[in-house]
Amino acid sequence: MMILMATDLTGQEARGVRLERAGDPVRFERLQELHEVTFEGYVQTSPSQLIGVIQSRPSELSVTRRLSRYYLTNLRRNPATPRVVLRLLDSIQRDLQNELRYYDPRVAEGDSTALLEYLGQNGFHTATVGYRFQQDAAARVNRLTFVVNEGPRAVIDTIIYLGMEDVPPDVLDRIRSNMTLKTGDPFSEAAFDQEIKNILVILRNNGYYRARSGRPAIGISRDKLRDTLAVLIEPGTRCRIARIVFEENTNGQPSINVSARRRQLEFEEGEWYSEEKVARTRTNLMNLGAFEIATIDTLARDTAVPDGQLNTDSTLTLRVFTRNQKVYDVGANLLMFQTSIDNYLNGGGGATALYRNVFGGAQTASITLQYVFQDLSRLFQSQQLESEALASLNFGWPSFARIFDQRAALNLNVFYSQRNLIHPFRLESAGLNARLPLSLYAHTFFNGIDLTLGLERQVPRNFQDALQTALKEATSVTDTIAVLQTFVQFSALDRYLSDERGFFTGTFFGISFRGEHRDNPVNPTSGTFTTLATEFGYGAGKFIRLQFFNTTASPLRERLVAATKVRLGHIILLDQSQLYVPLERQFFAGGAASIRSYPSRQLHDTASGKLGIEDITSADQYVFANILGSASLLELSFELRYTFPRPQGIDDLWASLIERSGITFFTDFGNAFNRLVPSAYGSARLEDFVIGSVMAAGFGYRFDTPVGPFRIDVGTSIYDPVRRNEAFIWNRQGALKLSNFQLSIGLGHAF
Repeated sequence: MMILMATDLTGQEARGVRLERAGDPVRFERLQELHEVTFEGYVQTSPSQLIGVIQSRPSELSVTRRLSRYYLTNLRRNPATPRVVLRLLDSIQRDLQNELRYYDPRVAEGDSTALLEYLGQNGFHTATVGYRFQQDAAARVNRLTFVVNEGPRAVIDTIIYLGMEDVPPDVLDRIRSNMTLKTGDPFSEAAFDQEIKNILVILRNNGYYRARSGRPAIGISRDKLRDTLAVLIEPGTRCRIARIVFEENTNGQPSINVSARRRQLEFEEGEWYSEEKVARTRTNLMNLGAFEIATIDTLARDTAVPDGQLNTDSTLTLRVFTRNQKVYDVGANLLMFQTSIDNYLNGGGGATALYRNVFGGAQTASITLQYVFQDLSRLFQSQQLESEALASLNFGWPSFARIFDQRAALNLNVFYSQRNLIHPFRLESAGLNARLPLSLYAHTFFNGIDLTLGLERQVPRNFQDALQTALKEATSVTDTIAVLQTFVQFSALDRYLSDERGFFTGTFFGISFRGEHRDNPVNPTSGTFTTLATEFGYGAGKFIRLQFFNTTASPLRERLVAATKVRLGHIILLDQSQLYVPLERQFFAGGAASIRSYPSRQLHDTASGKLGIEDITSADQYVFANILGSASLLELSFELRYTFPRPQGIDDLWASLIERSGITFFTDFGNAFNRLVPSAYGSARLEDFVIGSVMAAGFGYRFDTPVGPFRIDVGTSIYDPVRRNEAFIWNRQGALKLSNFQLSIGLGHAF
């Protein structure tokens, strides 16, 4: 038997404390108000653990109350203070009365008992807890202190699991391999409860549908240093799935055929019942996007089923119930979205017509019209926005096939677009994209694969006029050669189209491996996300494109997260006489999701990214930077992300806004190398990837939204090889001027 002991130290510890006069409202409030709750004597526990056990809480005063209290106390000492001022300040105090917390001996006594119980549940069987309430006259603080004497912590001496004698050896082996508690560990009642839950989960995933446990028993040795744990596990009869019954509430919509619903099942007749597979099946059904409700339950033994058979103690009938949702949707909306990997913030408007059940198998078809401005961060970087008008026809088949026993979907996209690049360039594109996403096991590092096929026709408009204009501005043979090199991408495409070698200018085959292990893909606080992608392109150019991307998030303390990014890319040209690589597949550096001390696409290595054009105007440099990328990319980033706690004592609206806000400090390192021109491609040396990279640093503001944090970042270059003699920031004149900082915005984290 555990004896709980709580000692009131108030009397002996409070001697000598000057009491306020009874009946004085202000002075009485000051004495009884609880300003601080502290703990003494703890060794193996911590205040953050103990504070969660008790009910006593200190006052959480807002800035308004603190200021009004300060002025009220001091102005009362001045006889000349107008009465109206005192009444106003006193009224503010009364209005904010709900911010105050008061000392209650009965609550403190209950808190002591709760602390003792908590300590006993964690092996401190000889612990004692006392408390005292005391006024610190010097600091004018009323403090409630809990004095904790933990004593030695008991360890687990024996663990006994009863009732699993008839469980098959293979299931017992799974249970043993997942056990974490062992003899010699410090006793924790919560850890033992979790161990029991883990055992029940394994049993329920291996046919024991009715598995349950009795109340755990804890035996404490006489010296209170060793604990014996025992629990009765009641597996019940092991059950197979005898029948699967499908029920559909069409809700006035077209029916979805049974075969489409059956393909979502993770289980089948004859298998042992698995709670995990049932949950995964429900998720699969909801992911079809065709149902309002999807539930899976068991039918009672005496419920009639189509074959007329009844369940036994060892068989189950599972009912899969679905209710269909509306199959069509038509709407127009403003768009604000973030591109994958590059994380550019795009915005515009669009209209979509969607049908969710084309062939009765939950297939979707949609027509989309969009006009989008790309990388809105350019608005704050004095750059011209690129825009794109897009029309597309999309088809999705969520349960297309099973590959290696894994479910695969099929997405088809036929599109036509007019993309306005930097004046006077315009790129007209049309094509077909097919994507086959395949989900792998959740516990593997790469838990998804994407197979892609693309057929594309791109036609540059106003190309010859732009080329002739640039050649006229060339002042030397060197300039002429450099201009031709810069336009070599579009020259290759123009020749390919002129020679009529084929309707499609590019055919692309790709495969990418995804590893998603973040706790929240939109705003992660822990976990990793990794992609490894390769793509083969054939047509106006022949190339292999490789890319690696990894981001991590790690909690350092409450509300503080450290995040990292590694992004590497390289394009291997299979025929260097054909340098064409589609613009969207080239590598660029700089911008809101890249090196944040540079505008979007404006950063290139000074050696392997140099064009060699003398007396180039800033306008031409801007054009060339936006139409001609690089074959290699290196980006490394680190961020500290802090989210503000919810303040107390202020209006709920303002408190909510502050709670959803945060700040970040970041550093970026990297550049784009091996410009896609004949004189530069392949010229980067290994050391260039270090000495040719820019190091940026800065800070930013975050505001959490349902689609990800809206962010504003300000960065500058700590080391910039482009500046040559002023590469390091301490060598620059006026380094702190606004012109040396770059402002960028984005939706979602930079990585």
